[in-house]
Amino acid sequence: MKPILLLMLGACIVFPGSAFAQSTPDIELKLSSSIYNYGDKLDYTIVVSEVTGEDAEIFIIDTFENKSKLLTVAINSEESRVIAPFAFDSVIWMKGTYELELHYSGSIVKSEFSIRGGTIGIPYYVKDISKLWTSGQMPEKEFAKSLQFLIDEKILFNPKPGGELSIPEWFKAPTLWWSNNQIPDTIYGSALQFLIDERVITIPIDQQSLSQESSSDKTL
Repeated sequence: MKPILLLMLGACIVFPGSAFAQSTPDIELKLSSSIYNYGDKLDYTIVVSEVTGEDAEIFIIDTFENKSKLLTVAINSEESRVIAPFAFDSVIWMKGTYELELHYSGSIVKSEFSIRGGTIGIPYYVKDISKLWTSGQMPEKEFAKSLQFLIDEKILFNPKPGGELSIPEWFKAPTLWWSNNQIPDTIYGSALQFLIDERVITIPIDQQSLSQESSSDKTL
């Protein structure tokens, strides 16, 4: 009789535990492309088999295998698209291979992408400076520091530095469109480079840059 009772007791202990065991949802991280250039925005879709009420966490692993949290995404449907607010640029992002790591309700999945460079990507904080200039809150000479910064970083080139600073007033219009995300970095940057090449915009050889600001910890 005792062996039968022990067997029944074991069944009561084991089976209820397995009956209430929770399975993790199936998840997928779909990138819009496996290759990005400077000026492109990271674009991906989170796909889950079940909406659990938890948020998803996105981590990024850089070319040196350093891992950091990128953002938290509220999951309200089985598919959630995420587009980065800022484009890749050569100042912040090195060329190479990166990984995105998605964590959701106990499930983890990774997707890999590469940054190849090749086009123009302007650091996001230059937009804040541009908005101040186009709204009249910043003088031309201060806005020119951001242009010199792009030249210093080899995003733009100034083959024939001028004797004096000169930026046409009408250039505020396309700068405003760009700062409001109405035109991409590639188009605005190409327009800037063309105007510099044609000496419509002239940047003097002794132009001060953002990197030469007296306060190194200034927040842009």
